[in-house]
Amino acid sequence: MSGKAPAKDVQQAPSRDQGRVLLITDNPRLSACTSALEGGGFFVAGVAGGAKALIALQRTRPHVVIADARLKGVSASEMSRILSEAQDAVPFVLVGDEGATLARRGEAMKAGASDFFQLPAEVELLIERTRQLVAHKQSLDRVRVEADRDFLTGLANRRRFRRALEQEIERFRRYNVPCALVLLDVDHLKKVNDAHGHPAGDRVIRAVAGALTELSRDNDTAARLGGEEFALLLAGVDSEKAIAAAERLRLAVSSQTLEEIGQVTISLGVAACPAHAGTERELFSLSDSALYRAKSGGRNRTEVADSSSAEGEQHCDDAVAFGLR
Repeated sequence: MSGKAPAKDVQQAPSRDQGRVLLITDNPRLSACTSALEGGGFFVAGVAGGAKALIALQRTRPHVVIADARLKGVSASEMSRILSEAQDAVPFVLVGDEGATLARRGEAMKAGASDFFQLPAEVELLIERTRQLVAHKQSLDRVRVEADRDFLTGLANRRRFRRALEQEIERFRRYNVPCALVLLDVDHLKKVNDAHGHPAGDRVIRAVAGALTELSRDNDTAARLGGEEFALLLAGVDSEKAIAAAERLRLAVSSQTLEEIGQVTISLGVAACPAHAGTERELFSLSDSALYRAKSGGRNRTEVADSSSAEGEQHCDDAVAFGLR
């Protein structure tokens, strides 16, 4: 008989179609419904108190949020506003110890919730309602993905990027959550097209997109802005971490050798909020200026924004074109 202690259960990652649920409560009695939700087939992405709700929301990207109606420090209406302003509006239900009277359910709906349930008495009803909301959210997500996807790479397209950038800057303004933007260009793509044809250029673009997908997190936005231009919007990341992410991406791309094409390199520009910028236009313009320096300075390099200079205004045509006023 082995003397080893039995292994502890390890939470498995959710399957592709499994619903992710974030439980927001400070009440141990309510957090105890985690087992029931898992038994109902959901992946409980986390249990967070009120103060950590925003961070947990960004990290877990749930399909549904179940929130304590008496959450400390955050009202139901405030929770509704936070969730409606998420990158993709997240449905939520309120739960509590109190009876689910018609008046209480009506108040929850007026605040933006889908319903109110008393726990533990109505946990089965909660599970069925959550299942319904998850299915609806997943259906909407599939439609959004098709509408917001770049046809060649599968990355976010320009429209999706603009919306994500607006939302990240708004999170900074309201909650002081930092973010960073990496803009990048494929070096000498025209030479590849001229020498090998446009199908080869498409292979290069897809290779760069693959590196972006591999190195970005679930709460980041990797986008193709057009042609050989890409963006990586990093949520909750400061300047130092953004620079490290950009360098990882540059090295990942340059380490590849594409058949009949050879080595591919990229140039990158990095700007962070609030280290360099405080608005969408500033962040985009300063990152674009840093990218311009990277290309003019020899390519296959990363340059960082200089917030003390006015050069961000010199290359803001793209920012205006994106509506970043």
